Amino acid sequence: MTVHMFVGKKILVGLTYLNANGEVREQLQLHGYISSVGDHTVAFEKADGSGQFSIPFDGQLDSADPEAVYTLRSTGESVTGVNFVASFNIHPPAGS
Repeated sequence: MTVHMFVGKKILVGLTYLNANGEVREQLQLHGYISSVGDHTVAFEKADGSGQFSIPFDGQLDSADPEAVYTLRSTGESVTGVNFVASFNIHPPAGS
């Protein structure tokens, strides 16, 4: 996969924040158009206009069905035209 196949495409990202016991503390979903791809990160412009967001990147993203309708849990917003999806579980620092 080349950088050119990602830039300008729409991405939906799910973030699950866990507490020290591994229980879900918060879930957040973001979407927007990919603006740049680096060796280890993908940056996209958030659709709500609040700036860029970056995620880790290992050279691949999961493909999505652009015809599918995704309903965001956090806002109830319906999102269409998604080309790629990514999800991450975020654990608190050790000792917190």
